[in-house]
Amino acid sequence: MLEPAVTVGESTSGVPSRIAVRGDAGDIAAAFPVLAGLEPIAWIPDGLVLAPFAGGRDQGEQAARLSALDLPWQPEPGPSPPLPFPAAVGGGVYRRSPGHAPAPAGLPEIVLVAGEGFGLAEHPTTGMCLDLLPALPDGHALDAGCGSGTLALAWARLGRGAVVAVDLDPRAVAQARESAWASGLDAGVTVRRGALGALTAGAIDGRVVMANAPLPAQLDLLGVAGDPVPTALLLSGLQPDAMDEVTAAWLQRGLREVRREGMGRWQAAVLVTA
Repeated sequence: MLEPAVTVGESTSGVPSRIAVRGDAGDIAAAFPVLAGLEPIAWIPDGLVLAPFAGGRDQGEQAARLSALDLPWQPEPGPSPPLPFPAAVGGGVYRRSPGHAPAPAGLPEIVLVAGEGFGLAEHPTTGMCLDLLPALPDGHALDAGCGSGTLALAWARLGRGAVVAVDLDPRAVAQARESAWASGLDAGVTVRRGALGALTAGAIDGRVVMANAPLPAQLDLLGVAGDPVPTALLLSGLQPDAMDEVTAAWLQRGLREVRREGMGRWQAAVLVTA
């Protein structure tokens, strides 16, 4: 159940619960990667209304974001709606809930509905995967273990190609389908329920495969009959030892690792055909 809307006030960090940022369209667009983290909820004629804590953000983080903002702002009276998760910009895509304000002109966005699929909020693996999307070639893609569908939706929104999203959890499948519809991407994103180990070789061979999934799911993907070879792989959801194990198995199939990133205890890697 949603919490009741809260009225503007000031947190212990000195950040009001609702503020209005002023600026022209160009200034707002340039600052939007920071503004997205401050939870935009409504456009106004000369700027944007933000509800910094409506998405459950940490007070210290929001104080730092606000101090980095090079635009005038002031407290704004009125209620702040509860939001199911934080908004963010990553990999050139703005991801938001239906309750957040839309993106400024020119910034691709995806709309994620609330649900129980993995990947809605700012988990390090999701963020790294979005940042690594430009390292992958265009083409038909498979989002293996899609969770909320974030990677599949971003792939389609950026015009990289059609994508099939697969997850075993029916709640994740329902959420990904609803998010594809909310984003206007249901024509380019096909969401299916199924186990990764039950995929056919044709679902993987010659495709871009994105797998932000734990080790057992990664091993299921490697075990698909026929030893299919994707044109490129984006792997995450793994800690260093597990990432080494999984990448080594794909290297034996003729791929090569071209990039690896880490955040905390998590890693993400990009592999392409040699």
